[in-house]
Amino acid sequence: MMRQTSPELPSLDPGITLLETDERMTGSLQSLVLDQLLLNQGSAIWIDAHGYGTTHPLTRITPSMRVLDRIHIARAFTPWQHQSLMQDLTGEITDETTIAVLPAIDWFYRSEDLPRGDDERMLSNVAKRIDALAERFEIPVLLTLQTDDTLTAPIHEIADRTIRCEQTQFGPRFAGEEYETLVYPLENGLVQTTLAYWKRILADRHPATVDADVSPEVRANGAY
Repeated sequence: MMRQTSPELPSLDPGITLLETDERMTGSLQSLVLDQLLLNQGSAIWIDAHGYGTTHPLTRITPSMRVLDRIHIARAFTPWQHQSLMQDLTGEITDETTIAVLPAIDWFYRSEDLPRGDDERMLSNVAKRIDALAERFEIPVLLTLQTDDTLTAPIHEIADRTIRCEQTQFGPRFAGEEYETLVYPLENGLVQTTLAYWKRILADRHPATVDADVSPEVRANGAY
């Protein structure tokens, strides 16, 4: 089996980064967060929505379980709880925080329980809080959207940059205004984007952190 050169992952600069993916790109958000933590010795603060911060993908992807101790996740179950967590977020950031993660930022504001017009008002308030947080703290703020439509216009307005992650026959391709993944094909083989695949990319990028039971090899056709 021919060894693939591990694809690069985009570095996350201070400011607001909007990550756009399609439904096939399972694990791309978690991989960027873990890569950021493996590059730095700080911690992540994560306001979860739609189950992105569940333990299953994180434990399947990480090359070292120790890094998961540095991810602090808060979960909401209603739009109002999410508003409260966003209001308290600034006070939870410390000198050790190296990234704030806000996946599916619009998820709660599509609830049928919200009175008419409250969805736009509440999400606009969230956008203002994120913008103020990014101005106050010199850390990356990583966002994703559940649905891209007129409701999420305020999120696009505050984003400093957008990174797109799309599936190709050779694996994931990240692209933005100042970044593009160099994809390295395997001879007579394809790479399937699975959680195991992301785990081996991170293991290749951070071999010193790899737990003893993790192989850094990336194989073709989804076979690991």
